[in-house]
Amino acid sequence: MNILLYHFGYRGDILVVGQNFTRELRERYPEASIDLMVRPRMAEAKDFMGPLGLYRDIILGEKEDFYALKEKYDLAYMIDDKVYPEGNLRTPFTKAALPFRQHKLVLVTTEGDRAIANTIVKNLSRPIIATQTDMDRKWPKENVELLWHQLSSLGTLLTLGPEQRYPGIDRSLTFRESAALVAQADIFVGIDSGIGHAAALTGVQTVLLPPVFPESWISPTEYANPFIRNEAERHISMRPPQKAFCGHYFCLRPTSSSSIKKPGGNSLQVKCVWKKQWGFLKRKCCFLDVSVNDYLNAVVNIMQKRNLYNPSLANNH
Repeated sequence: MNILLYHFGYRGDILVVGQNFTRELRERYPEASIDLMVRPRMAEAKDFMGPLGLYRDIILGEKEDFYALKEKYDLAYMIDDKVYPEGNLRTPFTKAALPFRQHKLVLVTTEGDRAIANTIVKNLSRPIIATQTDMDRKWPKENVELLWHQLSSLGTLLTLGPEQRYPGIDRSLTFRESAALVAQADIFVGIDSGIGHAAALTGVQTVLLPPVFPESWISPTEYANPFIRNEAERHISMRPPQKAFCGHYFCLRPTSSSSIKKPGGNSLQVKCVWKKQWGFLKRKCCFLDVSVNDYLNAVVNIMQKRNLYNPSLANNH
């Protein structure tokens, strides 16, 4: 049997949603050959999906290429083109009329990737707290800068991003090399993102601001926590205060095809509709109510449970 998957998303979605659905198909059709098609702009997927050993080939193509090629396969599925309210992780199962299952997900790095990461962190003091340069995509910039300042008093702050440069490395890192680098951290603090998912998949505990959707949309708390026995090492989602959280469908605008309209999951863009006594009031996304102290307290709590917290560092800052 030959199976074709076309994934319409980006790094994190391909790594998590695409991998989870592929592993389901691998269990159902163990003798099948599975090809993965991604958009040309995601050619890098060959680097981080290829080492998983799940695919016969990884192909580049647009939607029209998928439709032209799918007739040559016994089964063909499109992932992340339209996402239903149950979330990214579950939508492929819904479309395929399969019961949802979670599979243990990984990200594979090479010896070369790990050598570069070791070069960067060899002189850094523990604990290492990793974060991302573009955290202000979904959280206010002034909050991000204050949080980084506070985190730097708890350990060594390691910032990751496509334009970031590190001592001894005269170029930017590839995504897979960045994954190997974040794997060296003790904690990752950021937002729902490709590098955030890479941290979770390499075994690093994350503290993330998730999308505005329910937890099941796509979050390490769902796809990774069931496989982590030690509660102190489980991933944390920074939720808004319960009294401010408007719920599920209030934050989602459905399309005629039962999927979700954009901008999905960007706290800086989404407007919540609250039902008030005098009608409907639109205000900024309640996820923006997550404060710097909320983040900081979550990190400190984790570090204390894992014996990573050094009060003298915090007091001397």
